[in-house]
This record gives sequence, C-alpha cells and structure tokens, in this order.
Amino acid sequence: MIKKIFEEYKEIDLKIINSLKEDKDDTKLLDERGDVVKRIVSSNIDKSELAKIYEDMRLKELDDEIEEVLKEKMDLVKKDIKKLAIGKDAVKGYAATNRSGNFFGAKV
Repeated sequence: MIKKIFEEYKEIDLKIINSLKEDKDDTKLLDERGDVVKRIVSSNIDKSELAKIYEDMRLKELDDEIEEVLKEKMDLVKKDIKKLAIGKDAVKGYAATNRSGNFFGAKV
C-alpha cells in the first residue's frame, strides 16, 4: 500500500520536473504532491521505514533535481528582472536629458 503511494509521489515528481523544464506553470501538480506527502505522513508506518523506502526508490535524487531546476529558473527570472530595471533606468535617463531646454534655442 505505502509503496503504491511512493510510486505516485515519484510519478508526480517526474511530471513536475518535465513541467519546469518546459516552462509550464502547473500548480496542480504541486498540490497533488502535497496531498501525497500528507498521506505518507499520516500513515501508521514507522518513520525509519518510510525513510528506507524513500531512499530505496531514489526519491531524494528526484527532489534534488526539482530543487536544482527551480533554482535555475529563479536565477533566470532574477536576471530578466535586472535587465528590465537597467532598461528602465536607461529610459529615465534618456527622457531626463531630453526634458532640459535646447542649448541652441536659448537667448543670450
């Protein structure tokens, strides 16, 4: 029974990894994963046995891969935000220089 739940967890993890790599925002998968985790935690099985199954099924590797892909995506978003901020500053600077009076139009 519990192995079946862990298999479901593994399938959802694989779907999450694929979804992240394809830049799809699928919060439904994360909700499903949370539900599976709740079922695992609420089971009456000893925590050491749960940890053994978790390790035997190499789920730690999948969770690490999810974390790594998420970090990569976050770094890309941060870089994009930084580029936008730099562009915004450039536009502000350009607009400020164009607002000042024309030197050649000034009366002496």
